[in-house]
Amino acid sequence: MPVPADIRPLIVEDAAACDAVVASLPYHFGNEDGRRLCAEAVRSQDGLVAVERDPAAGEGDVVGFLTFERHFEASAEITWMAVRADRRHGGVGTALLDEVCARLEAEGRTLLLAFTVSPSEPDDEVDGYDATRAFYRSRGFETAREVPELWPDDPAILLVRVLGGA
Repeated sequence: MPVPADIRPLIVEDAAACDAVVASLPYHFGNEDGRRLCAEAVRSQDGLVAVERDPAAGEGDVVGFLTFERHFEASAEITWMAVRADRRHGGVGTALLDEVCARLEAEGRTLLLAFTVSPSEPDDEVDGYDATRAFYRSRGFETAREVPELWPDDPAILLVRVLGGA
């Protein structure tokens, strides 16, 4: 399957476009504090953006992004990841994830972490966190543990993926 977008490093000038991606996902980004933290992350953390090229215009629109932090020598954590509502389920998230994994593996990292809402939290949306958890599971992440106190409004789960065949 061809890559649906060009993946490149996130730069500060991408921040407003990342904010627009977040605005397209009111269910996933309904918490004002979460939106603020995400906005800070796209302005300060390492990350990647997916840019969909418009051949006629020669420019592109940011349709997704991923931010991450390196914690210890062997591990990194996806802190935020989002794909614009009208581009979800088309491979953009997978392309972002594949690229961050390749970059982190090249650095010698062996673990990639992510947090998302726990399945113990009722999910009444058609495309809610059940789909998010399924996305991560289908891309090699395993549930490590529930962390109910991480966020004030929702219990979280820690997901872990082993990188580089370690």
